Parts: sequence; structure tokens; C-alpha cells
Amino acid sequence: MTRSWQPRRLPVRLVDVPSLRLLVPAVPLVAALVLAATLTPVTSAAAGEPVLGSPGHLAPEGKGWGKAQPRHVFNGGDPSGYVAQLEWRHWGRPTATGRGVTWLLRPEGGYYQRPGRIVLRAEALGTCPDGTAAYTRLEFRVAHHPGGRVGHRWRPWAGDGDIC
Repeated sequence: MTRSWQPRRLPVRLVDVPSLRLLVPAVPLVAALVLAATLTPVTSAAAGEPVLGSPGHLAPEGKGWGKAQPRHVFNGGDPSGYVAQLEWRHWGRPTATGRGVTWLLRPEGGYYQRPGRIVLRAEALGTCPDGTAAYTRLEFRVAHHPGGRVGHRWRPWAGDGDIC
């Protein structure tokens, strides 16, 4: 049996192939970028979902601002600026409505011992100056006493209604 002649194969090292010399150091970099992108913290809002005002609104005392469908919001001041047990409807539409409870002022001063009902209306979808895609205005209607019906008149939140 005769064998045909075959050239002898020499071992090839990666550093001897010019295109691979560039690829080898790039692989860990690409892997690190992919890992960083997948481990980036996800915000409370899904992609494209607006939030309620800017995260910096009334900071550092304010709470709930800059979140999608927050369960509570707080201005950081007196108890009537705190709304709890919020449940939202129509979030993402031009106007969203949230129902919850807040501390109510008594006509003679002070607060009732029990909270009363409040309805929030978030509107004016847009972009806050800090770049946050959000509802930029907030209005409210509140009961006049615990267990009472919510009033008919919408009032701007925190004076002018701007929550950016």
C-alpha cells in the first residue's frame, strides 16, 4: 500500500493569526458588556411606562415620586400631604386616576383620628426637566370628613399641581 504524500502540519498558535490577535482580547470585553447590560437594575417602571412626576420632586423628604403606580405618595410635610393605599386605574393613558386615603383636616384645626378618602388625577403625560417620562401634573379631590363622600372640585396638588 502506498500512501500519497501529505504536507506536514505545523501547530498554529493564536497569536500567529493577525485577525485572532485582535479577537482574543476583545472577547472578555464583549462578555463584560453583555453581563453589565443584563445585570443593570430595572427601574420600577416597565419600558415606556410613565411614572408619577420626577424622582427628585420634593426630595429628599418626598416619597413615591418617580415611580409607576405608586402605592403611596408623600410631600414630606404635614400629614395631609401623605396618601396611602393607592390603587390606580388607566395608568399609561392620558389621564390616570388613583384612589386612596389621607389624613383630613378638621374645620376647627388639627386632624381627624381616622383617615378619609382621596382621589388623585394624574395627567399631562410629558417629560420632566430631568428627562423623566412622567405624568407632570396632579390634582386631587378629598372627603371633608372620614367616611364622607369625596368632594366634586378638583384642586391642584401642592399648590400648582406641577409634580416635576
